[in-house]
Amino acid sequence: MEIFGPGLTDSYEAFNKPFPHVVIDDFLSKETLKAINAEWPDRWVKEQGSFQRKWSSEELTPTSRKVVDSVTPEIAETATGLTGLFKDPDNFGSGLHCIPHGGFLKMHVDFNVHPKGWHRRVNMLIYLNEKWDNSWGGELCLGDKMQKRISPLGGRCVIFETNEKSYHGHPKPLKCPTNKDRRSLAIYFYSDTQPEEEPHSTVYIK
Repeated sequence: MEIFGPGLTDSYEAFNKPFPHVVIDDFLSKETLKAINAEWPDRWVKEQGSFQRKWSSEELTPTSRKVVDSVTPEIAETATGLTGLFKDPDNFGSGLHCIPHGGFLKMHVDFNVHPKGWHRRVNMLIYLNEKWDNSWGGELCLGDKMQKRISPLGGRCVIFETNEKSYHGHPKPLKCPTNKDRRSLAIYFYSDTQPEEEPHSTVYIK
């Protein structure tokens, strides 16, 4: 099975507003997308609170593990121009995520330092829904004023540098049917450099 689709190339169109990012359609092959959904976990950790209502999986499925293992730092470096990136082998805070009917994730900037002291630099978000109706909402919003919205279409990948201006989220409750959810695979990249800002956890717009 080919892990990646035709969207994986040696260069990407970069968007600069509201902050630098790239959107890659057909990043995953249709076979990979189908296999991940066929293996979709039964056990989840439900994360609820005033800033979010989403689920995360404690473990990667076999096919999602193959995707994570196959994604190289060079892909993120090509997309962002940053160098010296590496993945967290323990997938701290990353992995499989899903947002159910009525779920949301408020606009935020991410924690900037890993517990091991690494500087968080890049997010890679890969959407896993084989079918998605735009009337359900669920767009990834970028910018503190939600200036750009990206539909979570299956196989689509969004890569962006994480910094103090890279506000993103899905703040409006999902309108999908109760038997559907918004599915994604998150991969984070780090460097050994130190951030210019003070270390902080996730910062939400209240």
